Amino acid sequence: MKIAIDAHMVGERETGNETYVVNLLRGLAELQDDTLAPHPSNHYLALTPRPDKLRVALMPHPEKLRQALSLPPNVGITRVWPAPSAIRVPIATPLAAWKARADILHMTTYITPLVAACPMVVTIHDLSFLEYPQAFSIRVRAMLRTLVPGSVARARRVIAVSEFTKQDLVRRYGVPPEKITVTPLAPAPGFSQLVTQPGMPLPAGVREPYVLAVGNLEPRKNLARLLDAFAVLVNQRGFAGALVLVGQSARNSDALRETAKVRGIESRVIFTGFVTQPELNLLYNRATMFVYPSLYEGFGLPPIEAMACGCPVVASNVTALPETTGGAALLVDPHSTPELAGAMSAILERPELARDLQERGRVRAASLSWAATASRTLAAYDAAAHADAVSPR
Repeated sequence: MKIAIDAHMVGERETGNETYVVNLLRGLAELQDDTLAPHPSNHYLALTPRPDKLRVALMPHPEKLRQALSLPPNVGITRVWPAPSAIRVPIATPLAAWKARADILHMTTYITPLVAACPMVVTIHDLSFLEYPQAFSIRVRAMLRTLVPGSVARARRVIAVSEFTKQDLVRRYGVPPEKITVTPLAPAPGFSQLVTQPGMPLPAGVREPYVLAVGNLEPRKNLARLLDAFAVLVNQRGFAGALVLVGQSARNSDALRETAKVRGIESRVIFTGFVTQPELNLLYNRATMFVYPSLYEGFGLPPIEAMACGCPVVASNVTALPETTGGAALLVDPHSTPELAGAMSAILERPELARDLQERGRVRAASLSWAATASRTLAAYDAAAHADAVSPR
């Protein structure tokens, strides 16, 4: 089959969604059959709107994108133009797939064109725009609310990144369970324990010891609660370290800084903004612990990235996170400051617990792979290619 894959997120610093597309492309292209030879029958085409502006590529030619992402020869790269989503999604993307004579068009972030010349597959990462609409602009919120229901109806197959997201799709949109393929994600290959990391410099402003949190600075990440719990850790339990928040600034970043000031921990909280993957890998390796108190996740990549780096993890006990962490994290009620602070204190005060979490985390991270994600995704493509067409509701 020839499979066209929407890769517009690559180079946009959209963390989880970009990680998904990049590693799915690599995983599919390198998928091996029982003879351990590269899968010979498929060709993949990455559809990208602006190869001349992709920050990850640094150079204008699509081949530079291939080199930057280490893509093998059976992944082609095609420019989709015009770039604005209002034209790209309904017109330019299906036209590019048609010109390429694609057998499948995979839209990797929520929305499909109204029509395409081949069967479509769509990935739904989560339905946070319904649960936490305040995290989205009015335009994006309206677009997703309006277009996602029709997209999951038009698609021959829907990919969900967790069983939780699958059940959310069934409950909210009535998608038949048999139409949904669950493809759990995995840590990117660059996340691992470093042998020589003690001598490597941390990003500017970061000092040890520190508690680490990673994610966009938006309300559903529950960072205000984390600041409250960290204040307990500092003021009542004597932690002498810092809290490092890695993530791009959102509309509530000023509010987080004000909360830190009010709690008397302003000098202890470090906002790094966006960091590169090597920098993030080092931060995971050197952190005392990783804390992820998110209120809603469709999967949640950062906890398993931290686990792959041997970092003890505290995470929420809601939505997809118990499924993602697989029994290898301390799970807490994200609405309880005492519970969150207590879990953090337990890791600081009980070295044997920290070591146990490190070991269980490494095992959990190793149990997830992009090869497995790619294999399940390929099964969704095969099912879409042979399924009867479904009329949109």
